[in-house]
Amino acid sequence: MILFKSMRSKYVSDWANYKLTSSYIDGARWNSANTPVLYFSSNVQNAMLETSNYQPNPAKANKFYSMAVFDCKELRLHTIDADNLPNEWNRTTHLADLQQLGDSFLLNNKYDGIIVPSATINPEIATHPINSIRLASYANVIINPKTVGLNNIKLIEAYQPLYSSKMFAP
Repeated sequence: MILFKSMRSKYVSDWANYKLTSSYIDGARWNSANTPVLYFSSNVQNAMLETSNYQPNPAKANKFYSMAVFDCKELRLHTIDADNLPNEWNRTTHLADLQQLGDSFLLNNKYDGIIVPSATINPEIATHPINSIRLASYANVIINPKTVGLNNIKLIEAYQPLYSSKMFAP
């Protein structure tokens, strides 16, 4: 399985040290603090879109970020159904209910991780009743590196710039 991660270039060589990430230390949208976790995207476009949460423009993203491409063993992933998303699941601050929902699968040895919608996408698309519309936004792959095993994830390459120099050009 090929996975993508837009990440600060200075951390690419240390990508496997998940205990240094804010997602592990502080918790994130889909996990509580101290839950072993690595966030990926199933496609390069979503990984690029997720970066827009952290950088104000493509020029800054190109300066500090790289697109890392990983090869991973096939994963046992649970898809969080739109009907199970709490209200305001996509808001800026992380909801304890959503973290607990993610933890329930991330810490379950039956699964390697979860597939969830991107909070950067219009929430009506992510919760749309038509499967093909809704599932197009389900591009975040969040794994428990302890369950998967870091030796089963290989960094293929990291690329810069993240975005085309034409992106958002005047």
